[in-house]
Amino acid sequence: MLVSMTGFGRSDQKTSFGRIIVEVQSVNRKHLELFVSLPRDFSLYEMEIRKCVSEKIGRGQVSVRVYFSPNAKSLSAMLPDTELLRQMKEAWGQVASECGCDQRHIDLPFLLQALANLPQSNPSEWKEEHLQALKECVLESIEAALRMKRREGEALERDIAGRLHQIQRYVEEIKTLSPDQVSRQRAKLQERMKEVLEPGSDLDERLLREVAFFAERVDIAEELTRMHSHFRQFEQVLRSTEGTVGRKLEFILQEMGREINTIGSKSQDAAITRLVVEVKSELEKIREQIQNVE
Repeated sequence: MLVSMTGFGRSDQKTSFGRIIVEVQSVNRKHLELFVSLPRDFSLYEMEIRKCVSEKIGRGQVSVRVYFSPNAKSLSAMLPDTELLRQMKEAWGQVASECGCDQRHIDLPFLLQALANLPQSNPSEWKEEHLQALKECVLESIEAALRMKRREGEALERDIAGRLHQIQRYVEEIKTLSPDQVSRQRAKLQERMKEVLEPGSDLDERLLREVAFFAERVDIAEELTRMHSHFRQFEQVLRSTEGTVGRKLEFILQEMGREINTIGSKSQDAAITRLVVEVKSELEKIREQIQNVE
Protein backbone atom coordinates (compact mmCIF):
# COMPACT_ATOMS: atom_id res chain seq x y z
CA MET A 1 0.00 0.00 0.00
CA LEU A 2 1.31 3.44 -0.91
CA VAL A 3 1.97 6.09 1.73
CA SER A 4 1.89 9.75 0.82
CA MET A 5 4.64 12.11 1.96
CA THR A 6 2.02 14.74 2.83
CA GLY A 7 0.58 14.58 6.32
CA PHE A 8 -0.16 16.50 9.51
CA GLY A 9 -0.62 15.34 13.09
CA ARG A 10 -1.18 17.12 16.39
CA SER A 11 -1.15 15.96 19.99
CA ASP A 12 -2.12 17.91 23.11
CA GLN A 13 -1.34 16.51 26.57
CA LYS A 14 -1.75 17.84 30.08
CA THR A 15 0.95 16.62 32.45
CA SER A 16 1.81 17.11 36.11
CA PHE A 17 4.18 19.93 35.16
CA GLY A 18 2.24 21.66 32.37
CA ARG A 19 0.76 21.33 28.91
CA ILE A 20 2.66 19.91 25.90
CA ILE A 21 1.54 20.41 22.31
CA VAL A 22 3.35 18.68 19.45
CA GLU A 23 2.67 19.29 15.75
CA VAL A 24 4.19 17.11 13.01
CA GLN A 25 3.97 18.23 9.39
CA SER A 26 5.37 16.33 6.38
CA VAL A 27 5.74 17.36 2.73
CA ASN A 28 7.45 15.71 -0.24
CA ARG A 29 11.24 15.59 -0.60
CA LYS A 30 13.63 13.11 -2.22
CA HIS A 31 15.17 12.16 1.12
CA LEU A 32 14.29 12.47 4.80
CA GLU A 33 14.84 16.05 5.98
CA LEU A 34 13.98 16.59 9.63
CA PHE A 35 13.52 19.95 11.36
CA VAL A 36 12.84 20.12 15.11
CA SER A 37 11.71 23.25 16.97
CA LEU A 38 11.80 22.97 20.77
CA PRO A 39 11.29 25.29 23.73
CA ARG A 40 14.41 25.83 25.81
CA ASP A 41 13.30 23.45 28.58
CA PHE A 42 13.16 20.54 26.10
CA SER A 43 16.18 21.34 23.91
CA LEU A 44 18.24 18.50 25.39
CA TYR A 45 15.70 15.96 24.00
CA GLU A 46 16.18 16.81 20.31
CA MET A 47 18.07 13.61 19.48
CA GLU A 48 15.34 11.49 21.11
CA ILE A 49 12.70 13.22 18.99
CA ARG A 50 14.73 12.74 15.81
CA LYS A 51 15.04 9.05 16.59
CA CYS A 52 11.27 8.70 17.12
CA VAL A 53 10.52 10.35 13.77
CA SER A 54 13.15 8.50 11.71
CA GLU A 55 11.86 5.14 12.99
CA LYS A 56 8.36 5.92 11.68
CA ILE A 57 8.90 8.06 8.55
CA GLY A 58 11.37 7.18 5.80
CA ARG A 59 11.10 10.00 3.28
CA GLY A 60 9.97 13.62 3.07
CA GLN A 61 10.57 16.94 4.78
CA VAL A 62 9.27 16.55 8.34
CA SER A 63 8.86 19.47 10.73
CA VAL A 64 8.29 18.83 14.44
CA ARG A 65 7.21 21.76 16.61
CA VAL A 66 6.90 21.43 20.37
CA TYR A 67 5.08 23.99 22.54
CA PHE A 68 5.16 23.95 26.34
CA SER A 69 3.05 25.89 28.86
CA PRO A 70 4.16 25.26 32.46
CA ASN A 71 1.55 25.10 35.20
CA ALA A 72 1.77 27.03 38.48
CA LYS A 73 3.66 24.25 40.27
CA SER A 74 6.16 23.83 37.45
CA LEU A 75 6.54 27.57 37.02
CA SER A 76 7.33 27.95 40.71
CA ALA A 77 9.97 25.22 40.44
CA MET A 78 11.48 26.97 37.43
CA LEU A 79 11.98 30.27 39.26
CA PRO A 80 15.54 30.93 40.43
CA ASP A 81 16.57 30.34 44.03
CA THR A 82 16.54 33.74 45.76
CA GLU A 83 19.19 32.66 48.26
CA LEU A 84 21.46 31.64 45.37
CA LEU A 85 20.87 35.01 43.69
CA ARG A 86 21.75 36.83 46.95
CA GLN A 87 25.00 34.89 47.25
CA MET A 88 25.82 35.58 43.60
CA LYS A 89 25.21 39.31 44.12
CA GLU A 90 27.58 39.38 47.07
CA ALA A 91 30.23 37.48 45.13
CA TRP A 92 29.96 39.72 42.06
CA GLY A 93 29.91 42.78 44.32
CA GLN A 94 33.23 41.69 45.78
CA VAL A 95 34.63 41.20 42.26
CA ALA A 96 33.37 44.67 41.23
CA SER A 97 34.87 46.26 44.35
CA GLU A 98 38.26 44.66 43.74
CA CYS A 99 38.18 45.78 40.10
CA GLY A 100 37.02 49.30 40.93
CA CYS A 101 33.68 48.89 39.08
CA ASP A 102 30.31 50.34 39.96
CA GLN A 103 28.23 47.73 41.86
CA ARG A 104 25.01 49.33 40.64
CA HIS A 105 25.41 47.37 37.37
CA ILE A 106 24.95 44.14 39.33
CA ASP A 107 21.16 44.18 39.01
CA LEU A 108 18.57 41.41 38.58
CA PRO A 109 18.98 41.06 34.74
CA PHE A 110 22.74 40.75 35.26
CA LEU A 111 22.31 38.05 37.91
CA LEU A 112 19.77 36.10 35.81
CA GLN A 113 22.15 36.14 32.86
CA ALA A 114 24.98 34.93 35.07
CA LEU A 115 22.71 32.23 36.48
CA ALA A 116 21.77 31.07 32.98
CA ASN A 117 25.46 30.55 32.19
CA LEU A 118 25.89 28.18 35.13
CA PRO A 119 25.76 24.40 34.48
CA GLN A 120 22.20 23.09 34.91
CA SER A 121 21.63 20.44 37.53
CA ASN A 122 18.04 19.30 37.12
CA PRO A 123 17.26 16.08 39.02
CA SER A 124 17.24 12.91 36.89
CA GLU A 125 13.64 12.24 37.96
CA TRP A 126 12.63 15.62 36.56
CA LYS A 127 14.33 14.86 33.24
CA GLU A 128 12.79 11.40 32.98
CA GLU A 129 9.29 12.72 33.66
CA HIS A 130 9.61 15.39 30.97
CA LEU A 131 11.16 13.03 28.44
CA GLN A 132 8.52 10.33 28.91
CA ALA A 133 5.63 12.77 28.50
CA LEU A 134 7.29 14.42 25.49
CA LYS A 135 7.93 11.09 23.71
CA GLU A 136 4.31 10.01 24.22
CA CYS A 137 3.08 13.28 22.78
CA VAL A 138 5.49 13.09 19.81
CA LEU A 139 4.49 9.50 19.01
CA GLU A 140 0.79 10.38 19.13
CA SER A 141 1.27 13.25 16.69
CA ILE A 142 3.36 11.05 14.38
CA GLU A 143 0.63 8.39 14.36
CA ALA A 144 -1.95 11.05 13.52
CA ALA A 145 0.23 12.24 10.64
CA LEU A 146 0.72 8.65 9.45
CA ARG A 147 -3.04 8.06 9.35
CA MET A 148 -3.40 11.08 7.09
CA LYS A 149 -0.44 9.93 4.96
CA ARG A 150 -2.02 6.49 4.51
CA ARG A 151 -5.41 7.94 3.50
CA GLU A 152 -3.69 10.14 0.94
CA GLY A 153 -1.62 7.15 -0.20
CA GLU A 154 -4.75 5.12 -0.88
CA ALA A 155 -6.06 7.87 -3.14
CA LEU A 156 -2.71 8.06 -4.94
CA GLU A 157 -2.65 4.29 -5.41
CA ARG A 158 -6.12 4.25 -6.98
CA ASP A 159 -5.20 7.04 -9.38
CA ILE A 160 -1.85 5.50 -10.36
CA ALA A 161 -3.35 2.01 -10.81
CA GLY A 162 -6.06 3.44 -13.07
CA ARG A 163 -3.54 5.28 -15.22
CA LEU A 164 -1.31 2.20 -15.42
CA HIS A 165 -4.28 0.17 -16.64
CA GLN A 166 -4.91 2.77 -19.34
CA ILE A 167 -1.26 2.59 -20.43
CA GLN A 168 -1.51 -1.20 -20.67
CA ARG A 169 -4.53 -0.81 -22.96
CA TYR A 170 -2.60 1.59 -25.20
CA VAL A 171 0.37 -0.81 -25.32
CA GLU A 172 -1.94 -3.69 -26.28
CA GLU A 173 -3.24 -1.57 -29.18
CA ILE A 174 0.35 -0.87 -30.24
CA LYS A 175 1.09 -4.60 -30.07
CA THR A 176 -1.91 -5.30 -32.32
CA LEU A 177 -0.71 -2.76 -34.90
CA SER A 178 3.01 -3.61 -34.83
CA PRO A 179 3.06 -6.75 -37.11
CA ASP A 180 1.27 -4.84 -39.87
CA GLN A 181 3.73 -1.99 -39.47
CA VAL A 182 6.73 -4.17 -40.39
CA SER A 183 5.09 -5.74 -43.44
CA ARG A 184 3.73 -2.39 -44.62
CA GLN A 185 7.12 -0.75 -44.22
CA ARG A 186 8.87 -3.55 -46.11
CA ALA A 187 6.40 -3.36 -48.99
CA LYS A 188 6.60 0.42 -49.04
CA LEU A 189 10.40 0.36 -49.27
CA GLN A 190 10.34 -2.20 -52.07
CA GLU A 191 7.91 -0.06 -54.04
CA ARG A 192 10.08 3.00 -53.58
CA MET A 193 13.16 1.13 -54.75
CA LYS A 194 11.36 -0.14 -57.82
CA GLU A 195 10.45 3.41 -58.72
CA VAL A 196 14.10 4.46 -58.92
CA LEU A 197 15.19 1.42 -60.91
CA GLU A 198 14.80 1.00 -64.67
CA PRO A 199 11.51 -0.56 -65.79
CA GLY A 200 11.74 -4.32 -65.98
CA SER A 201 14.88 -4.66 -63.81
CA ASP A 202 14.81 -6.78 -60.67
CA LEU A 203 15.88 -5.69 -57.21
CA ASP A 204 19.45 -6.66 -56.38
CA GLU A 205 19.73 -9.36 -53.66
CA ARG A 206 21.99 -7.15 -51.57
CA LEU A 207 19.52 -4.33 -51.87
CA LEU A 208 16.71 -6.63 -50.75
CA ARG A 209 18.73 -7.54 -47.66
CA GLU A 210 19.14 -3.85 -46.86
CA VAL A 211 15.41 -3.36 -47.28
CA ALA A 212 14.72 -6.30 -44.98
CA PHE A 213 17.24 -5.03 -42.43
CA PHE A 214 15.65 -1.59 -42.39
CA ALA A 215 12.20 -3.11 -42.01
CA GLU A 216 13.40 -5.16 -39.03
CA ARG A 217 14.70 -2.00 -37.41
CA VAL A 218 11.15 -0.83 -37.03
CA ASP A 219 10.20 -4.07 -35.25
CA ILE A 220 9.19 -3.16 -31.67
CA ALA A 221 8.58 -6.66 -30.31
CA GLU A 222 11.49 -6.49 -27.84
CA GLU A 223 10.39 -3.12 -26.49
CA LEU A 224 6.83 -4.39 -26.02
CA THR A 225 8.11 -7.46 -24.14
CA ARG A 226 10.14 -5.25 -21.80
CA MET A 227 7.18 -2.96 -21.28
CA HIS A 228 5.06 -5.90 -20.08
CA SER A 229 7.89 -6.89 -17.72
CA HIS A 230 7.97 -3.35 -16.32
CA PHE A 231 4.19 -3.48 -15.84
CA ARG A 232 4.52 -6.61 -13.68
CA GLN A 233 7.31 -5.08 -11.59
CA PHE A 234 5.42 -1.83 -11.15
CA GLU A 235 2.26 -3.61 -9.97
CA GLN A 236 4.25 -5.74 -7.51
CA VAL A 237 5.85 -2.66 -5.94
CA LEU A 238 2.49 -0.86 -5.96
CA ARG A 239 0.98 -3.65 -3.85
CA SER A 240 4.07 -4.01 -1.67
CA THR A 241 3.81 -3.58 2.10
CA GLU A 242 7.25 -1.97 2.28
CA GLY A 243 7.32 1.47 3.85
CA THR A 244 9.34 3.37 1.25
CA VAL A 245 8.66 2.45 -2.40
CA GLY A 246 8.60 5.83 -4.15
CA ARG A 247 12.14 5.59 -5.52
CA LYS A 248 11.55 2.09 -6.89
CA LEU A 249 8.41 3.27 -8.67
CA GLU A 250 10.31 6.24 -10.07
CA PHE A 251 13.02 3.95 -11.48
CA ILE A 252 10.56 1.52 -13.11
CA LEU A 253 8.60 4.43 -14.56
CA GLN A 254 11.81 5.83 -16.01
CA GLU A 255 12.47 2.49 -17.73
CA MET A 256 8.93 2.50 -19.16
CA GLY A 257 9.64 5.95 -20.55
CA ARG A 258 12.78 4.71 -22.28
CA GLU A 259 10.95 1.83 -23.92
CA ILE A 260 8.08 3.97 -25.18
CA ASN A 261 10.55 6.54 -26.52
CA THR A 262 12.29 3.78 -28.48
CA ILE A 263 8.95 2.56 -29.81
CA GLY A 264 8.12 6.09 -30.89
CA SER A 265 11.47 6.55 -32.67
CA LYS A 266 11.11 3.23 -34.51
CA SER A 267 7.49 3.63 -35.48
CA GLN A 268 6.56 4.89 -38.94
CA ASP A 269 2.86 4.27 -38.33
CA ALA A 270 0.63 7.25 -37.55
CA ALA A 271 -1.71 5.20 -35.35
CA ILE A 272 1.18 3.87 -33.25
CA THR A 273 2.68 7.36 -32.98
CA ARG A 274 -0.64 8.66 -31.65
CA LEU A 275 -0.74 5.89 -29.03
CA VAL A 276 2.87 6.59 -28.03
CA VAL A 277 1.91 10.20 -27.32
CA GLU A 278 -0.98 9.01 -25.14
CA VAL A 279 1.30 6.65 -23.19
CA LYS A 280 3.84 9.44 -22.60
CA SER A 281 1.09 11.70 -21.32
CA GLU A 282 -0.11 9.08 -18.81
CA LEU A 283 3.46 8.30 -17.71
CA GLU A 284 4.06 11.97 -16.98
CA LYS A 285 0.88 12.14 -14.87
CA ILE A 286 1.98 9.07 -12.91
CA ARG A 287 5.44 10.60 -12.43
CA GLU A 288 3.85 13.71 -10.90
CA GLN A 289 1.86 11.54 -8.49
CA ILE A 290 4.87 9.45 -7.49
CA GLN A 291 6.69 12.63 -6.46
CA ASN A 292 4.46 12.54 -3.37
CA VAL A 293 4.90 8.83 -2.56
CA GLU A 294 7.10 7.94 0.42
